[in-house]
Amino acid sequence: MEETKLYTCTTLERTVPLKEFRETLVDVPLFSGYCRDCPNWGRYWSCPPFSFDPMAIWERYASLRLYARKLVFRKDRLFPGERRAFEEKELPKIKEAMARALLAMEAEVPGSLALFPGKCEWCSVCARIEGQPCRTPDRMRYSIEALGGDCGGALERYLGESLQWSEGRRLPEQIILLGGLLLPKEE
Repeated sequence: MEETKLYTCTTLERTVPLKEFRETLVDVPLFSGYCRDCPNWGRYWSCPPFSFDPMAIWERYASLRLYARKLVFRKDRLFPGERRAFEEKELPKIKEAMARALLAMEAEVPGSLALFPGKCEWCSVCARIEGQPCRTPDRMRYSIEALGGDCGGALERYLGESLQWSEGRRLPEQIILLGGLLLPKEE
C-alpha cells in the first residue's frame, strides 16, 4: 500500500478465463457507442473507431490478468479545489506508472498484450489527429473499454469493487483504474 497526503493506493489483481470474460463482459457495439460520445473518439490511436474488429483481439488470448490501482481519498482532503489539481498532476503519473508496470509484465510473458487504463498518453498530441501513423507503436496499447470490455462489471464480478462517480467538482470517495494483461493460449 502506498500513501500520500490525499489518498492511499492499493493494487488489485486477478486472472480470469477470457472465454467467460468475453461471454459476460464484452459488448463491442455497446461500448463503442459510449466511446462515440467521448471527445477522444477518433482522436487517439488507442480509441475507436478502429480499422479492425476488437473481438479478434479478445479471441486471440486465453485469459486476462486484471490489474487495478485503487485510490481511496482521505475524508478530510475531499474539497473541490483538489479535484482539478489531482486530475492534472497526480492522475497522469499514476496512469503512466500503471502503463509501465503493464508493459513490464507484457515483456515477461511472450505473446501477451497489455491493456492500459484509459487512452494512450505517451505523446502530448496523438499523431492520429494529424492523420499520421502512431509515433510509439511499440508502447501504444488499447484499454479494456476501448475494445468493448465492461470495466465496471469486471471490477464487481472479479475484484469485489465498484466504480464510483464524482459529484460535480468533488472527488469521489475512491477511484479505481483498471488495466490488464491478455495472456496467450497454450501452444
